[in-house]
Amino acid sequence: MTKRFYVETRATLAGNTLKGYAAVFDGTARVGAGYERIGPRAFDDVLERADPRALINHNPSLVLGRKSAGTLRLRTDSQGLAFEVDLPDTSYARDLRELVERGDLAGASFGFVPGDDEMSRAPDGKQIRTHTAISELVDVSAVTYPAYEGTSLMLRHVDFCRVARPRLQALRIRARHL
Repeated sequence: MTKRFYVETRATLAGNTLKGYAAVFDGTARVGAGYERIGPRAFDDVLERADPRALINHNPSLVLGRKSAGTLRLRTDSQGLAFEVDLPDTSYARDLRELVERGDLAGASFGFVPGDDEMSRAPDGKQIRTHTAISELVDVSAVTYPAYEGTSLMLRHVDFCRVARPRLQALRIRARHL
């Protein structure tokens, strides 16, 4: 299973909902000796039938939401695969909010089974694999080490007991893949 992701996340004022992009169509990831991209129509067939989970670091023990439960919502637009997940009131979801807020966790990924692809060459001669169809979408995850450079997480949540009013504005953190 291949895992890749881009995310931009904000919690809405109505609760603790993270939302953003699980994949972007203009990003490139270094995979092995080559590169990987996601085509703009790669998710067209899989979204209707998929029942992915939102996880932390692709760990199935750290479930944040699920499509069939209505706690994870997915759609595509011109940027990529957009998602939003209603965070549960669990210790690990509270830990995730804290890590994002502090800037310790600033990237994400998605787990999938590849479908159709196209091969091409980058200017440096390395192979580029562009996924034109995703066979199975397994998860979207907030991760420690994202595959795509420039991934970001944003978090804004309402917890008036803990967060001063100026802190309610979105925090933007840019991370570079090492």
